[in-house]
Amino acid sequence: MAGIGQRSGLQGMEQKTQTLWVGVLLFPALCSAQNAFDGTWRPDPQRPTHPKTEIAVLADGRYECPSCAPPYTAKADGHDQPLQGNPYFDTISIAIVDDHTIAKAGKKDGKVIADTKVTVSADGAIKTEVQTIIGMAAVPIELTSKFSRISRGKPGSHLVSGGWQMTEMDVSNHAEDTTFKVSDGALSMIDRMGRSFTAKFDGTPAPYKGSDEFNGVSLKLIDERTIEESDLNDGKVGKISRWALSPDGQTIHVRFDDLHGHIQEQDGHKVK
Repeated sequence: MAGIGQRSGLQGMEQKTQTLWVGVLLFPALCSAQNAFDGTWRPDPQRPTHPKTEIAVLADGRYECPSCAPPYTAKADGHDQPLQGNPYFDTISIAIVDDHTIAKAGKKDGKVIADTKVTVSADGAIKTEVQTIIGMAAVPIELTSKFSRISRGKPGSHLVSGGWQMTEMDVSNHAEDTTFKVSDGALSMIDRMGRSFTAKFDGTPAPYKGSDEFNGVSLKLIDERTIEESDLNDGKVGKISRWALSPDGQTIHVRFDDLHGHIQEQDGHKVK
């Protein structure tokens, strides 16, 4: 199954999804639960367990992001401003829409890569970012993220200013909906983002097509409701995911391990 993953160190629209649900579901024992994983699956919204503080400052016609990697300052006049050292964008534009809303657009070689609308609630306590990432996959990816305020900006600054922590992130246009089909001891996976593979449950490496992270995958059946997936780069394991199916067969829990100390857990549900 494909799904939501962690953001990079870039804040807000400057953040690019680095790890989406790059997994797959198991085929349980053929006798009693045959084809239990066949169908289309959707990741539930992700709630980070250790959110980092994101800081924004918008005052006197300038926008500053000290928590971004790398940090930057740009005029908030709606025009493209150059960025130095940013791996994703050459320029960024910041436009003030009203007292609660701003718009951002990041470009690479003159093309929009990420377009974001940031809105702060009437009471100033909640921030919602709707970010559309273009060119990362076969279809645009729409991420909706919600944040809670942990500190306020200086008097006179825009409401977007201050410290924020993410409480939820979702692929809101369901670009990660993933369809599975089990046949002849192998699982075929295809998702709306253009990723696909067919792998047997005996651990034999198989090609992973359309992924910008991995070029191979292998599957290992742990028990009739659990599978371990290893994602590979040139034969070397880069991530291990363990999937566990619920007793009713309608939800799935996954534990992602990037082998660098970062563990991510998430649920998903069957949509058809």
